[in-house]
Amino acid sequence: MLRPSEGLLGSSKAARRANLRAERWKALGHTVRGVRALFTGLFGAVFELVLLCVLPLAYLAAAYFAVDLPARWLAHRGAWGGWGLLIFSISLVISIVGLGRAMQNSEPVAPVRPQFAKAMFRLSWIAALLLTIGDLAF
Repeated sequence: MLRPSEGLLGSSKAARRANLRAERWKALGHTVRGVRALFTGLFGAVFELVLLCVLPLAYLAAAYFAVDLPARWLAHRGAWGGWGLLIFSISLVISIVGLGRAMQNSEPVAPVRPQFAKAMFRLSWIAALLLTIGDLAF
Protein backbone atom coordinates (compact mmCIF):
# COMPACT_ATOMS: atom_id res chain seq x y z
CA MET A 1 0.00 0.00 0.00
CA LEU A 2 1.31 3.43 -0.91
CA ARG A 3 1.31 6.19 1.65
CA PRO A 4 1.86 9.92 1.00
CA SER A 5 5.20 11.28 2.04
CA GLU A 6 5.70 13.05 5.40
CA GLY A 7 5.32 16.58 3.97
CA LEU A 8 1.92 15.80 2.46
CA LEU A 9 0.43 14.46 5.67
CA GLY A 10 -1.56 16.80 7.90
CA SER A 11 0.51 15.66 10.83
CA SER A 12 3.85 16.94 9.61
CA LYS A 13 6.20 18.57 12.13
CA ALA A 14 5.93 22.03 10.52
CA ALA A 15 2.14 21.87 10.51
CA ARG A 16 2.06 20.71 14.12
CA ARG A 17 4.40 23.53 15.19
CA ALA A 18 2.32 26.12 13.35
CA ASN A 19 -0.87 24.75 14.87
CA LEU A 20 0.69 24.75 18.37
CA ARG A 21 1.91 28.33 17.92
CA ALA A 22 -1.54 29.45 16.78
CA GLU A 23 -3.16 27.71 19.76
CA ARG A 24 -0.73 29.42 22.17
CA TRP A 25 -1.49 32.85 20.69
CA LYS A 26 -5.21 32.13 20.92
CA ALA A 27 -4.88 31.08 24.57
CA LEU A 28 -2.82 34.18 25.36
CA GLY A 29 -5.47 36.37 23.72
CA HIS A 30 -8.22 34.70 25.77
CA THR A 31 -6.21 35.19 28.96
CA VAL A 32 -5.57 38.87 28.25
CA ARG A 33 -9.25 39.48 27.46
CA GLY A 34 -10.29 37.65 30.63
CA VAL A 35 -7.92 39.64 32.84
CA ARG A 36 -9.02 42.89 31.20
CA ALA A 37 -12.68 42.03 31.80
CA LEU A 38 -11.91 41.16 35.42
CA PHE A 39 -10.16 44.46 36.07
CA THR A 40 -12.80 46.44 34.21
CA GLY A 41 -15.56 44.81 36.22
CA LEU A 42 -13.70 45.18 39.51
CA PHE A 43 -12.73 48.83 39.02
CA GLY A 44 -16.14 49.62 37.58
CA ALA A 45 -17.84 48.18 40.66
CA VAL A 46 -15.52 50.09 43.00
CA PHE A 47 -16.10 53.31 41.03
CA GLU A 48 -19.88 52.84 41.19
CA LEU A 49 -19.70 52.16 44.92
CA VAL A 50 -17.69 55.34 45.50
CA LEU A 51 -20.20 57.31 43.42
CA LEU A 52 -23.05 55.75 45.36
CA CYS A 53 -21.56 56.88 48.67
CA VAL A 54 -20.05 60.23 47.69
CA LEU A 55 -22.41 61.74 45.12
CA PRO A 56 -25.36 62.53 47.45
CA LEU A 57 -22.98 64.22 49.90
CA ALA A 58 -21.26 66.07 47.05
CA TYR A 59 -24.63 67.38 45.85
CA LEU A 60 -25.48 68.54 49.38
CA ALA A 61 -22.12 70.25 49.93
CA ALA A 62 -22.23 71.82 46.47
CA ALA A 63 -25.70 73.21 47.08
CA TYR A 64 -24.56 74.66 50.42
CA PHE A 65 -21.45 76.31 49.00
CA ALA A 66 -23.29 77.59 45.92
CA VAL A 67 -25.73 79.42 48.20
CA ASP A 68 -23.53 80.24 51.20
CA LEU A 69 -20.44 81.73 49.55
CA PRO A 70 -22.29 84.41 47.53
CA ALA A 71 -24.37 85.21 50.61
CA ARG A 72 -21.15 85.66 52.62
CA TRP A 73 -19.74 87.94 49.94
CA LEU A 74 -22.95 90.00 49.95
CA ALA A 75 -22.87 90.22 53.77
CA HIS A 76 -19.17 91.28 53.67
CA ARG A 77 -18.06 88.28 55.69
CA GLY A 78 -14.95 86.22 55.15
CA ALA A 79 -15.51 83.61 52.47
CA TRP A 80 -12.24 81.66 52.71
CA GLY A 81 -10.15 84.20 50.86
CA GLY A 82 -8.86 83.17 47.44
CA TRP A 83 -10.10 79.61 47.89
CA GLY A 84 -13.69 80.83 48.09
CA LEU A 85 -13.95 81.54 44.37
CA LEU A 86 -12.50 78.13 43.48
CA ILE A 87 -14.83 76.34 45.90
CA PHE A 88 -17.79 78.33 44.57
CA SER A 89 -16.88 77.46 40.96
CA ILE A 90 -16.55 73.75 41.71
CA SER A 91 -19.79 73.69 43.68
CA LEU A 92 -21.58 75.53 40.89
CA VAL A 93 -20.39 72.97 38.32
CA ILE A 94 -21.49 70.04 40.53
CA SER A 95 -24.87 71.71 41.11
CA ILE A 96 -25.39 72.34 37.40
CA VAL A 97 -24.52 68.72 36.60
CA GLY A 98 -27.00 67.51 39.25
CA LEU A 99 -29.69 69.88 37.99
CA GLY A 100 -29.07 68.77 34.40
CA ARG A 101 -29.38 65.12 35.38
CA ALA A 102 -32.63 65.87 37.22
CA MET A 103 -34.08 67.81 34.27
CA GLN A 104 -33.19 65.03 31.79
CA ASN A 105 -34.80 62.37 33.99
CA SER A 106 -31.51 60.46 34.09
CA GLU A 107 -31.37 57.29 36.11
CA PRO A 108 -29.96 58.03 39.57
CA VAL A 109 -26.67 56.50 40.57
CA ALA A 110 -28.16 55.16 43.78
CA PRO A 111 -30.60 52.25 43.50
CA VAL A 112 -33.65 54.45 44.17
CA ARG A 113 -36.54 55.72 42.09
CA PRO A 114 -35.95 58.88 40.05
CA GLN A 115 -38.73 60.71 41.92
CA PHE A 116 -36.99 60.01 45.23
CA ALA A 117 -33.65 61.22 43.84
CA LYS A 118 -35.27 64.45 42.63
CA ALA A 119 -36.94 64.96 46.00
CA MET A 120 -33.60 64.49 47.78
CA PHE A 121 -31.98 66.93 45.37
CA ARG A 122 -34.67 69.53 46.17
CA LEU A 123 -34.32 68.87 49.89
CA SER A 124 -30.56 69.38 49.66
CA TRP A 125 -31.16 72.85 48.20
CA ILE A 126 -33.70 73.64 50.91
CA ALA A 127 -31.25 72.44 53.58
CA ALA A 128 -28.50 74.56 51.99
CA LEU A 129 -30.75 77.62 52.12
CA LEU A 130 -31.63 76.97 55.76
CA LEU A 131 -28.00 76.39 56.71
CA THR A 132 -27.01 79.63 54.95
CA ILE A 133 -29.66 81.59 56.82
CA GLY A 134 -28.44 80.04 60.06
CA ASP A 135 -24.84 80.82 59.15
CA LEU A 136 -25.57 84.46 58.41
CA ALA A 137 -27.73 84.86 61.53
CA PHE A 138 -24.78 84.25 63.81
